[in-house]
Amino acid sequence: MARKELILVVVDPTATEQPAVTRGIDMARRLGMRLELLACVHEGRPVSMPRGVEPRSARRAVLCGQLEKLRRLAADCDDIEVTTRAIWDRPLYEGIIRATLRGEPRLVMKDSHYHSAISRALVTNTDWQLIRHCPAPLWLVRGGPWSASPRIGAFVDPTRDMDKPADLDHRILDEAIGLSRGLGGQMHAVHCHDSDALPADFCAPCAGVEAAVLNAESQAEHARWLRELLDDHDIPASQVHLRRGQPAEMIPAIAREVELDLAVMGAITRSRLHQAFIGSTTEQVLDKLPCDVLVIKPERFESAVTYRPQADDFMEMDRLPGP
Repeated sequence: MARKELILVVVDPTATEQPAVTRGIDMARRLGMRLELLACVHEGRPVSMPRGVEPRSARRAVLCGQLEKLRRLAADCDDIEVTTRAIWDRPLYEGIIRATLRGEPRLVMKDSHYHSAISRALVTNTDWQLIRHCPAPLWLVRGGPWSASPRIGAFVDPTRDMDKPADLDHRILDEAIGLSRGLGGQMHAVHCHDSDALPADFCAPCAGVEAAVLNAESQAEHARWLRELLDDHDIPASQVHLRRGQPAEMIPAIAREVELDLAVMGAITRSRLHQAFIGSTTEQVLDKLPCDVLVIKPERFESAVTYRPQADDFMEMDRLPGP
């Protein structure tokens, strides 16, 4: 019998509430998956090295304490398979990604909180780094209960953009459809665009074509692209949404209108310089969305983070020492 797929939940050692753990346990039960709770700590955060204590022994003591906390979180999960793991690694996002590379989970879940514009611009926040570099689907949890029949939105971009991997929209749709079926939910396909939007008083040079006509033609073209993308999927028309406007504004608006529980979106990693100053639609809307976000990468995505730990003091524990 094949082993069940794994959900890796990143636990914040400094937090008193753990929305990602709650969501992960719920998803593991409803989807029939295994669960692993991961705590990643490193020097200075959340603890600093005590004076006069041998460093390796101190790290081991910290990891033992984290394992105890993880086991308490998993205390009421007798109906699902749960493992716990604590690692000492840095930087934090690389430690999480290395654990992902080792465990090959089906999903990675992590709490997500509000991020300042400064943290986005400087690319210092763990969430932004995981969006760019995590090789597994990344589920950022906002907290709050889910309904028995959750609404899941697949945000696609079927435009003929040569910079976008051809398989990404299909991966987004497959993920959203699979989750909606597994959870007994409702899936919505959404495409927002601002292509060729023209002011009302614009007149095409020499042609005398009104802006309204050109905008209608543009909308019709996007509608055709969306129909072609969804051609192999049986999605009711009432659950397909095509909107004109800035995606960074329209996507949160639609999420509220449809009352989504989860937004499934794609992320493309480009050069470090380009991504640092431009970012992606996913990054632009993350703080504006009222729901959880699931970030999908293209099929052939390879993380810039390597499997091998770069920290000399790396340590990993998955069980407490015996008596």
